Amino acid sequence: MTSSPLRPTSAALPEGAGAPQPSTPAALFRVFTGVALSGVGGGLPAHTRRAVLAQGWMTDAQFAESYTLAQLTPGPNAVNLAAMIGAREAGGLGALAAVAGILCPGLIVMLGASALLVGVGLPPVLQSALRGAACAALAVLLTAAIPVVRVALRVRGGAVLSSLTFLALGALRLDLLPVFAALVGAGLILNRPRRVPPHD
Repeated sequence: MTSSPLRPTSAALPEGAGAPQPSTPAALFRVFTGVALSGVGGGLPAHTRRAVLAQGWMTDAQFAESYTLAQLTPGPNAVNLAAMIGAREAGGLGALAAVAGILCPGLIVMLGASALLVGVGLPPVLQSALRGAACAALAVLLTAAIPVVRVALRVRGGAVLSSLTFLALGALRLDLLPVFAALVGAGLILNRPRRVPPHD
């Protein structure tokens, strides 16, 4: 049975989390395929969080760290997140299995839909349904973002940096890259490792 050295203890898991399950490449493929099938309309990070907590693979804080890295690295967030969790749990094969699991269902559905709808377009009823699903997707996305905000509020300067990021991007509509470069840099400096003075 493959077991990640980073696996949290049962006591560290949040209330309601399942007992730790094996994290083999096959299990990662199965879990992330389920995540992809659950994510119709969006919200894959929220479904990922629910799945990894249910498997006992990560704590909320560990998920928040991986989710933050997935957001900061180039590429689709859900794929980045799957690769990070897969590599963390079962190495390179785990990363491949998790990415394959998250991509295969959507790829198959999109190929099928494209074959059926090419040259025809979506009917009005389906267009309306998709607009309604977008509202649900927003709510699901918030369920993944809120734990990250909780973790951010517990680190040094987290509340100020989070507020400045929202102000710069959401209210002032500034460019993403300079805002991230400045505020992520400030966060790294504020939370750099510090020497602990030796006890007498």
